[in-house]
Amino acid sequence: MTENEVNVNYRRTMALCAGLLIGSLGVISEVSADKFRLVNPSGEPMPDLVVYLQANKAAQSAFIDKISLPVEIHQQDKQFTPYITVMQKGHELQFVNDDDITHHIYSAAGPKRFSFKLKKDSGTDSIVFDQVGHISMGCNVHDWMSGHLLVVDTPYFAITDERGEAEFDAIPDADYTLTTWHPQLSVDNHRVSQQISTPLSQTLIITVTAPMADIPEQKSLDDFEFLEGY
Repeated sequence: MTENEVNVNYRRTMALCAGLLIGSLGVISEVSADKFRLVNPSGEPMPDLVVYLQANKAAQSAFIDKISLPVEIHQQDKQFTPYITVMQKGHELQFVNDDDITHHIYSAAGPKRFSFKLKKDSGTDSIVFDQVGHISMGCNVHDWMSGHLLVVDTPYFAITDERGEAEFDAIPDADYTLTTWHPQLSVDNHRVSQQISTPLSQTLIITVTAPMADIPEQKSLDDFEFLEGY
């Protein structure tokens, strides 16, 4: 599976997660399709930022059954693919090694600590994340590898595309806190929030004024390939 295929499948998974309509009582609520566009102060699109919505009232939070399709993070060409992943709390994440070498994946920080080896050629491991928060990840074999996982307590989440856009096909009409997040966003907790109400009459353009730090390149500075014992 190529990096592009991984990213496309992941975006499809997130779109499906955001499109479930049936509430816990079997009632279909009033829903709408809503689109957001993130831009920097110069008006340029901001791709690969997480956008998620949390209902402001507990009753609104129950509009949708909290069901999610499996989410995957791949190790491909000695990189985490995708670099940023977002998922709903309480669901399973699968790590898949597409390389022909072993990786030793670990959490560098966050509410869920883990460390395990993934053998070459489609080695897998799974973890259920039952706490919200940001988990930064690395590889003990390839120290330039870095990836980030954000676990949220809502089924409404997406990652902006190359146009800086995130679209939700079926959001119950309600009041929400909209949060934008990225590990390189230079602001407290790497996130900014604002209040919105749906349905939107048009695409909501959000200007992200917080500066962005450089994204580290997942590439070796030498010819290191393998550690004895792995």
